[in-house]
Amino acid sequence: MLASSVFYLVFRFFHIVAGVLWVGSAFLFSAFLGPSVAEVGPSAGPLLTVIVKKRKLPTVIKALSGITVLAGWILWLRDLDLYGGLGDWVSSSFGLVLTIGAVLATVAFVIGMVGIAPNVERLVDLGGEIAAGGAPPTPEQAAEMQTTAAKLESASKVDLVLLLLAVTAMATARYW
Repeated sequence: MLASSVFYLVFRFFHIVAGVLWVGSAFLFSAFLGPSVAEVGPSAGPLLTVIVKKRKLPTVIKALSGITVLAGWILWLRDLDLYGGLGDWVSSSFGLVLTIGAVLATVAFVIGMVGIAPNVERLVDLGGEIAAGGAPPTPEQAAEMQTTAAKLESASKVDLVLLLLAVTAMATARYW
């Protein structure tokens, strides 16, 4: 029984701590930083360059989200095994709600990997190109900036909603 307790302590620690940091980052960026950067405009470029290029924030958030999802699925598989099979696991309300939460978080992870991180990095790169040119952006650069920002905003909002639903499912699974 001790080995099982150590297993759960370790994996729940990684799952919960990385998850809290991931969801907190998503909230901070989606609700505050993104809209503030859009409002401030090009003068936010140096700060974003430091956050994205020097501090490697997209890489950190990708690692946190990966740890969260991986540890969560390992815990899910362990619980599945304890219930005796997939049918018994997902027919229990606890197993079903955790499964829904896991799927929502996994979809949010994928959105972050393909819709958020690359678009953040592209916006910073494009801002750097424009700043290095010393002139206003070309019509093509302005159009790309606008399109990329719109994709990022949309993906960030969907990601945050999915994460909040996943957290709600995980936090309440025992009570369904």
